[in-house]
Amino acid sequence: MAVASKDINTAKIAYASIGEIDKVQYISFITDLPSKESKLAHILLFSGNVQDAEMLLLQAGLVYQAIQVNINLYNWERALELAVKHKTHVDTVLAYRQKFLDDFGKKETNQRFLQYAEGLEINWDKIKAKIELEIAKERERTAATPAVRASVTVQR
Repeated sequence: MAVASKDINTAKIAYASIGEIDKVQYISFITDLPSKESKLAHILLFSGNVQDAEMLLLQAGLVYQAIQVNINLYNWERALELAVKHKTHVDTVLAYRQKFLDDFGKKETNQRFLQYAEGLEINWDKIKAKIELEIAKERERTAATPAVRASVTVQR
């Protein structure tokens, strides 16, 4: 009930009391996110509302975070679609996709991924730097806006 009503503090206590440590850790992760929009999006994800979470991130201008959500869900096509559409982090998507395939001893067969990977050298240092820049921009943006209430709720 706490998750359905987006009361993350109560949800955290409830999950802790029944030993659902992974859910407690994810809720802790959510509360540590830098922006209100990221928190709301991850609460939506936690509730199973992937499309709403992505839409919220995109509307807030958090394109990298929307891409990363899709990467984390192994929704590779959507992650690449967003990266190409917004002309950012195509290399990030391709790098994570290649790592995923390598971990399972597979070769890329998707023509769209092969097309974008052609002539691209994956540079993890460059990718990590871009990701850190995105996170820093989100923190700066949050710091520049007025304080937000400590509890986060989503109403429909």
